[in-house]
Amino acid sequence: MRDASRGAVVSVAVALLCLSAVGPALGGASGPSVEPDRGAAAFGGGAASQVAPPPAFQSAVDPDVVVLRADVLENGTAEWTVEFRVRLDDANTTEAFESVQADVRETPSSFTDQFATGMRRTVASAENRTGREMALEGVTVTASKEQLPQEYGALTYRFTWTAFAATDGDRLRIGDSLSGFFLDGESSLVLSWPADYEPRSVAPDPDGTGNGSATWRGPAEFGPNEPRVVVAPAGGGLPTAALAAGLVVLLVAAAAGAGWLYRSRAGDDAAADAGGAAGGTGAAGSTAADDGGPDEPPEELLSNEERVVRLLEENGGRIKQQRIAGEFDWTDAKTSQVVGNLREEDAVETFRIGRENVVALPEESDL
Repeated sequence: MRDASRGAVVSVAVALLCLSAVGPALGGASGPSVEPDRGAAAFGGGAASQVAPPPAFQSAVDPDVVVLRADVLENGTAEWTVEFRVRLDDANTTEAFESVQADVRETPSSFTDQFATGMRRTVASAENRTGREMALEGVTVTASKEQLPQEYGALTYRFTWTAFAATDGDRLRIGDSLSGFFLDGESSLVLSWPADYEPRSVAPDPDGTGNGSATWRGPAEFGPNEPRVVVAPAGGGLPTAALAAGLVVLLVAAAAGAGWLYRSRAGDDAAADAGGAAGGTGAAGSTAADDGGPDEPPEELLSNEERVVRLLEENGGRIKQQRIAGEFDWTDAKTSQVVGNLREEDAVETFRIGRENVVALPEESDL
């Protein structure tokens, strides 16, 4: 049978029980502590031993699951959801929840006003302890039936808690607003963070992780410095835009440096070619002067094999293998590998003079 005052009873009970789950742990409970009736488990479960709801509400709706979830944004503000679920597995429980559901539709303010009053005390307690200016905003309530897969009735409060988490540079430090929090056997706490962040530390060890969140399931009693979650942007903490900009700067600088080096070497080569052409005689000299000489790529753009061939050409087509290692500051093993590659391609030939290996261009290898 519907009681006209049931909406007010429900709102007071939910406010007290939400505070029993949150407030006493934070030093922000409202109302006196009383002994619960035998078998009373209402919203807040084990916390009912601290603040019990009116017996009338205990007989109306006895929740089986309580889920508290804080979705933390980059600025530290959290979008909170507090959901009380009851299994609708018999006619009496279903009728009682439908009565609560009707009250929520008709007079939602009778629920949200009392809830907000209690939660503001909780937020004020956290504000005093952390030193951050906080506020409770946008409290709403809904009552609905859900299939999970069994049918449940869900009474859900949603609200915004500004400055819930601390911001430290690009990091978020979550949990100091809930120090010493207590979860009974039917309750769970979920702390989630922005999608592009990743956890750096989580304490105590959560019962579950995934999808950018950590979950603790009761019964659990957090220590004075728990729970604590530290998260930062993925990839070392640099924002994507800054990282991209820095990479562009590095690439531009590298390209400019390579261009300057190429122009410098090209200028030196051109000067050398011009000097040779001016001092040369005959048709070959005239042709070199007219054509300006072939453009050769800078050494840093050559492969190891091409560098060896160039060194041979500069030394009359024949050189000791040990000198190749010294010229390029290579190990003996690396030098042997490069020379071996050239020999397989018939680009060079090797032979020994005494104890020395000699590398030669094919046309220069005949003794």
